[in-house]
This record gives sequence, structure tokens and C-alpha cells, in this order.
Amino acid sequence: MANPVIRNSGTGPVAVTFISSPLRPGAPPDGVRAALIQAMGGRDCSAASFLRSDRDRAIRWSREQFDERRRRSLPPRLILAGHGLGATEASETARDILFGDRDAEITLLLTVDAVKTNKIGSAAAVTGTAIAKRIPGVDYNFTAYDAAPEPDGRRLRAHINYYQTKSAYYHGTAMPHAENHRIDDWTGLLNHGNADDFALTLLITDLRQALTAAGRRE
Repeated sequence: MANPVIRNSGTGPVAVTFISSPLRPGAPPDGVRAALIQAMGGRDCSAASFLRSDRDRAIRWSREQFDERRRRSLPPRLILAGHGLGATEASETARDILFGDRDAEITLLLTVDAVKTNKIGSAAAVTGTAIAKRIPGVDYNFTAYDAAPEPDGRRLRAHINYYQTKSAYYHGTAMPHAENHRIDDWTGLLNHGNADDFALTLLITDLRQALTAAGRRE
């Protein structure tokens, strides 16, 4: 993914999404990236969509945006969203920002069907809500992630979590401190891969409201 930046601005909130796979050449954006683009509209903000493997790069870019706002005596405000492994990266990014940037506010953490990888040793296995994926020399399974930081209403204002359980071995779960929503399936086609597309209208609304709220308080 050559250039993850969607919009650069020295004012307004900063929004970052994490996606699991690169966009195919010529393909329109989908999922959380599409939701962010539609939610932005003409709002004054900076926005980018990073691969979930580029979390360090995403944090550096976010902090560059924060510094620009500090130079203008504006508060650094961040919105984070992700799907699948990207939702886990968004949650871990929230934890890093809360620890390392004491003046930064995370207006919204938005997660969709968050999962994590676990090393399980030499024998591949399928158990419970985990599915093993064979990698040469290593076995991983994928399990639901539920360890996002707890909102305090001030520095992490809100966490909205969407999840589905139609995929028998590869799905998210309700998180202890989040506003949880189970994704409905009216077509029989819902699975982990398209969960963010099924929830797209809801994601756009959540992101739009967060962008508006963060911009209003500047």
C-alpha cells in the first residue's frame, strides 16, 4: 500500500483505519476505509488507512499530525477504526497513544469483528472459536480479541464494537468495556471477511458523529 494518506490537514481531528489486505488495483475502497471516506465528506480533518502490519507507521503519522496541531495550539484528537486483525491493531494503537501522548484524546475507537493470532505449537488444530492456519514451521490460530482499553469518557471517550458469530471458527466477540452490537444477517451471506461491509451504514454514522464531535470541541 504505497500511500495510505487520504487527506492531510493541519486542523481538525485525525482519523486512522486499519485494513487487513491491500486494495486491489482499480478496486474501489470497501469496509472501514470506505466508511471513513464517506463519513469525512468536506470536513476539516486528516485521514489515512494503513495495512494492519503498518501500525508503527500509522502511529508515527498520527503523532506528526498531533505535532502540527500543537504548533497551532489545537488539541490532538484521534479516531481509530479497524476490521478483523485491523481492529486488534486499532485497539493496540489506542493503548499506545493513551500511554505515550498524555494530551491526546481518542474520540472513538471503532472495532469490527476483532481477532488476534496465537502461536499454538507444532500441531495444527481447530478448536472452539479458533481456526488454525498452517504457516511453514509455525502454527497459528485466530481467536476473538477482547482486550481493548477501557473508555474513561475523557481521554478515550467511546469504544463501539461490532461483531458476528456466523463464521463458526473465525469471528469477534462482545468486549467487556465497549458498546457492543451483534451484526444481523438477513441474507445468509455474512462472514468474517464481509462483516464491515454488512455494518457499513452504521460505521459511516459512527465515524461521522465522531468527526463532528471532535471538530466541534476545537
